[in-house]
Amino acid sequence: MIKKILICLAIFAILFFAFIQFKVYQINTAPQEYSYEQLSKQPQGKEEYVTTADGSSIRTISSGSGTIVVLAHGFGGTIKDWNLIYEQLVNDGFHVIAFEQRGHHKSTTGKDGIGSKSMASDYASILEHFKVENAVLVGHSMGGFLSIRFMLDYPKIAKKHLKAAVIMSSFAGDISKNNEQNKIQIPMIKNGMINSIFNNESLATLFSAALVGKPNKAIIQTSLDNFRLQNYASLVPILEAFGNENYYPRLKEIQLPCSIIVGSEDKTAPSFHSEDLAKNIPNATLSKIEGRGHLINWESPKEVVALIEKVAR
Repeated sequence: MIKKILICLAIFAILFFAFIQFKVYQINTAPQEYSYEQLSKQPQGKEEYVTTADGSSIRTISSGSGTIVVLAHGFGGTIKDWNLIYEQLVNDGFHVIAFEQRGHHKSTTGKDGIGSKSMASDYASILEHFKVENAVLVGHSMGGFLSIRFMLDYPKIAKKHLKAAVIMSSFAGDISKNNEQNKIQIPMIKNGMINSIFNNESLATLFSAALVGKPNKAIIQTSLDNFRLQNYASLVPILEAFGNENYYPRLKEIQLPCSIIVGSEDKTAPSFHSEDLAKNIPNATLSKIEGRGHLINWESPKEVVALIEKVAR
């Protein structure tokens, strides 16, 4: 009996390994619109560090002239997340400011630590530091979640500096609702298992593949480059906030017009979150990009730029 069980386990292990290798092969051979070299480029511009009231140092890159667009990336990301969108907006005549979220890559954590309250306050610090007027705030994933908290916590500052917000692939909390992927992935990040996964190229590839609508080696490799830069133990509090906090009941308090964008195949922040945002934020619109996943900043940069410019002009 034991021998049969061992044989079955061995067969299962072989099949599972073969499945992983097949999926990785599919990803590595899929067509790519943008190369790894294009996606891994750092945005070019003036680098500046903004010091917040609690001593956090927030890295920013800015360039261009015209209407200001402020770009806020998602969990585990960096300024590089915006490279294609940043460059196109600058070329189209916009002044673009991108920043790295507190505790991510080169931005430090101040005495208030990591959390939605402190990170939302960084948005106020950046807008006031650059003295922006009539600007558009664009938040992707966590960046959108924090944009929502910023607009709720600082309505006067938001109205003073901004004319609209663009919320991409995002949510207002309760991120694990009806979402088995997050119920698996978030605990893996919280307990440190994610580091072991990132050390195994095949498992890391499959982990990141869940973020895109269609397999794409360049996008997956670039997102892994970003993920591997982070200290996830320090970021656990904001990860917990995604599930423990819920701002849906307060969305009607948001005073700015909001453009909501989501990929139809987003499994990380499924489209029902964006639909609820658009339904409950006054003067909000919803745009759904078909066949795209969570990383629409790299999957559909042209469509995203067009939607940002529609709000900004």
